[in-house]
Amino acid sequence: MMFSLRNSLLVFSLVWIAGCSQQASDGVLTMDVSRADFKVDIPATGELEASQSTSVIVPTGLRGPQSLAWILDNFSRVKAGDVVARMDPTRENYRLKMEQFDFDKLTFDSQMQTEKDKTISQTLSTGTRVTSEEKELAERFFSEDERVYTKIEIIDQMRNQDYLVAKMHYFDWGLDQHGDQAAAEQELIKLRQKGHSAKINRYESNLNQMEIIAPHDGLFVYQAGWDGSFPVVGDMMWSGFSIGLLPDTSVMQAKLFVQESEAAGLAIGKTATVYLDAYPDKPFTGKVTQVDALAKPKEKDSPVNYFQFTISLDKTLVAIMQPGRQVKAQVHLLNLQDVLTVPNQALFQKDGQYWVYLKTSAGFIKQLVTPGHRSLNRTVITDGLNQGDVIALTTPPKRSRV
Repeated sequence: MMFSLRNSLLVFSLVWIAGCSQQASDGVLTMDVSRADFKVDIPATGELEASQSTSVIVPTGLRGPQSLAWILDNFSRVKAGDVVARMDPTRENYRLKMEQFDFDKLTFDSQMQTEKDKTISQTLSTGTRVTSEEKELAERFFSEDERVYTKIEIIDQMRNQDYLVAKMHYFDWGLDQHGDQAAAEQELIKLRQKGHSAKINRYESNLNQMEIIAPHDGLFVYQAGWDGSFPVVGDMMWSGFSIGLLPDTSVMQAKLFVQESEAAGLAIGKTATVYLDAYPDKPFTGKVTQVDALAKPKEKDSPVNYFQFTISLDKTLVAIMQPGRQVKAQVHLLNLQDVLTVPNQALFQKDGQYWVYLKTSAGFIKQLVTPGHRSLNRTVITDGLNQGDVIALTTPPKRSRV
């Protein structure tokens, strides 16, 4: 078995060397220049998507992040008004009950404050009435007759009247001040209730928007997020966030990715051939209609960058073309007939000049050439070489050059 494998490798090596012509005695590998067709295609992979789709989004009136509790299966048929996803209402229900509790507590605080204000008002009113009666009696029985009262007693009576007058002023001031303070405390309670009421309305509004509804009939397809992942139960959702699409499957297009290093020449208007992975024997033609300006990774933290572009298909077969189906494509950049080409490794360049090492009877000479179109491994030569010329595939040693 080992002997057969060695023989196979030997035969393969001999055939490859023969295709490049015999090596010279100095060990320089050469090849014969010939005319042939020159094609340049860019390989790409991706998936099908609808040209036009309606986004299925989280209701725009939903405030704050919400947890996804349930979502309809991908590629499910829906009718207008069907529920396609539902948020978890547990947190909103808890917040609503807490706000209602605080609102009701403030209502009891307002009632207690009202009863307290009434008690204080009654106390001040009673004090005013009693003091008024005392003042009236003091004025009625006041006498300055020194035959009846001593001077000290007369002075005490006068002081008592002054005290009662001051006490009346105090109770009047207390009634006025207490009225303003009581009104301010009630306004503060109402202001705090207003804040709780606004939150209650917000949480009730959120609870009324926990379900995401299909805007019209169609095929519900998950929409990937910025990191390429599809929505799953437990994800956090925000207002206006798109969780899926309702595509118009009558007109499909291909969303494709090509590595940054292989995207040279990719441009709008280039023709392409697309193959469905499930139907590799059915080619579909189309044109490039959109190319991203910058390359970016397909997956988070990936070091490889890709250009995303779109191919508009010339026809759509609804029976087999469904959103999300994997495809491969060849974007046709060049298709030249009967041209001279050389391997890129045989072409040398410096200071704007291009040359190859042409084999002559005297040795290898530096032959200036004019390059044309170029692919990843070959270059078209428009001037400087003829069919049948023999060139070196690597730099010949100095002893072999003329």
